[in-house]
Amino acid sequence: MPTDPYWNHNTHYHPWILDQVPAHARTALDIGCGDGLLARKLATRCDAVLGVDLDGQAVAAAPTAPNVHYEKADFRDVDDTFDVVTAVATLHHVPLAEGMAALRALVAPGGVLAVVGLWKMHPLTDIGYLPLLPVIWATDRRHRAVAGGPEVAIRDPEDTLADIREAAATHLPGAQLRRRLLWRYTLLWQNTGHCA
Repeated sequence: MPTDPYWNHNTHYHPWILDQVPAHARTALDIGCGDGLLARKLATRCDAVLGVDLDGQAVAAAPTAPNVHYEKADFRDVDDTFDVVTAVATLHHVPLAEGMAALRALVAPGGVLAVVGLWKMHPLTDIGYLPLLPVIWATDRRHRAVAGGPEVAIRDPEDTLADIREAAATHLPGAQLRRRLLWRYTLLWQNTGHCA
């Protein structure tokens, strides 16, 4: 969004996430909320938003906003369901299968899961990504003046895109997974039944 206080490879996908919020959504969970930027955006679409993050300092510093509540918590310990569940650059911080199973359990029937994630690139399977490097460089350069974001823990991904597709087929059947610019993929899943 042009009014954001900063831009980075994660915030670049906030508009995509907001486009996935169903009209009926009343509750949302933002996993790895950091400074709460996405949680506050979700609150413009939902009546109640919970932002969780393991980084207590980031959560404590997150600006307050109507309909937004922050907690220092591991999403795998959250015992509730939500109409919208978002996870931006967080899934690779936990074991893949365990993380996907936990995400599935958090999505209420009829709800949506929107993930923006990172994968471990491999020279053989990701060679088609190389022609995108000039576009990535140009995108970074265009946003250089507003680049930034909260200081949070960073971890390199360990799972390849093939690993992520396989886990999604098992835990999130029907999920739409797309490789995107800026070293990110998006995963969209709708809970058409009851949570397992």
